[in-house]
Amino acid sequence: MHSTPIPGDISSVFRMLAEGYERMRQDQDPHAHIQSDDQDSHSGHSRFLEGLIQTLLNEADTPPKEVNGVSDEFLAELERVPKKALKKDMSCPICNNPFLDDQYPLVVRLPCHKSHIFDLECIQPWLKLHPTCPLDRKTLVKKKEPPPPPPKDEEEDGDYDEMYA
Repeated sequence: MHSTPIPGDISSVFRMLAEGYERMRQDQDPHAHIQSDDQDSHSGHSRFLEGLIQTLLNEADTPPKEVNGVSDEFLAELERVPKKALKKDMSCPICNNPFLDDQYPLVVRLPCHKSHIFDLECIQPWLKLHPTCPLDRKTLVKKKEPPPPPPKDEEEDGDYDEMYA
């Protein structure tokens, strides 16, 4: 039996992930906590993480009634990028660590765009909460359409009272 998470639980998860991304951002850019009007002083990576953090904090303030992230099956089926296909200058957009710094990188490609690749351990928490790519916000899973209503029998006229009279 699975329990439905309550909004407070969901809010906590959003805040924890935002805090984790903030720690990553500060580890990569020690001056990230300093507010500046000069957007050029922030790296593209720092701005990207700021966007993710802000999205998570906004969602924590008004949590959804249920989490609409991707399934474990979706994560397991993501395309794995082989190590030999990675280049030295390629890094994860979330942690900003070069993929090849890891002796055994586990890198996945999102189906929205061939260049959207991430460390699985970085993208997994986002995808468990959101069914979208954090780079372009495209929905990664198709929603199941409700089944069409059954065809109406010609004999059925909707007057059920006569059937029981």
